[in-house]
Amino acid sequence: MAVTFYYVRHGQTMFNLRRRLQGTCDSPLTEKGISDARRAELALRKIPFDRAYCSSSERCIDTAAIVLERHNVKARPMKQLKEIDFGELDGHLIDEIQEEYDRRKMDDSFGDIGGDSEESIRKRITGTFNMIADSAMNGERVLVVSHGAFGMHTLQILFGMDIWEFQKIRRKIDPHQYMFPNCGIMKFQRRDGVWELLELPCEPERFTDSTEIVTDYPRMSHTD
Repeated sequence: MAVTFYYVRHGQTMFNLRRRLQGTCDSPLTEKGISDARRAELALRKIPFDRAYCSSSERCIDTAAIVLERHNVKARPMKQLKEIDFGELDGHLIDEIQEEYDRRKMDDSFGDIGGDSEESIRKRITGTFNMIADSAMNGERVLVVSHGAFGMHTLQILFGMDIWEFQKIRRKIDPHQYMFPNCGIMKFQRRDGVWELLELPCEPERFTDSTEIVTDYPRMSHTD
């Protein structure tokens, strides 16, 4: 029993452009964000999706609609796929909260300011993806349009990736490269109850629809 996931981050938004922290708050796609989505649509045009889901945030709903323009499926919005909740920091200019944000994000400690905690993030990610996989049939392909931090935490929780070491490696290659670019794509699957990573987050033009399991990435020294 195997279900394959194609995970796409939303296109650039007004808050991305203005460098505001954008968790559960929302802002519309920019012109570049719409263009980003069209790049993802082109990269995924030939994938025969059986199901599609997206975050209930407007930026993801709009991105999913563009990606699926040539498909016969529509994305089902799900609150469970919304971005990490940064609590009272949401919506603030990143430069104004950088020190506190950096301190809190290392341990996912946003619970005391009204946001997510490490436990709530873990439960939401494992519960949501297992629920989607359980509802699918063998061999189905599923599109998921969600968020950057949510996607990176998915790599950490489902695959044991050390996302901060991953960030260091990527920035050595390109100092301006974000871990999960706008409308970047990653691919993974659940096969017989085991999660397998098939392609790391990449720009749409670099997506290859690989069927090989990725093993070469930094792993956490321990996982729960």
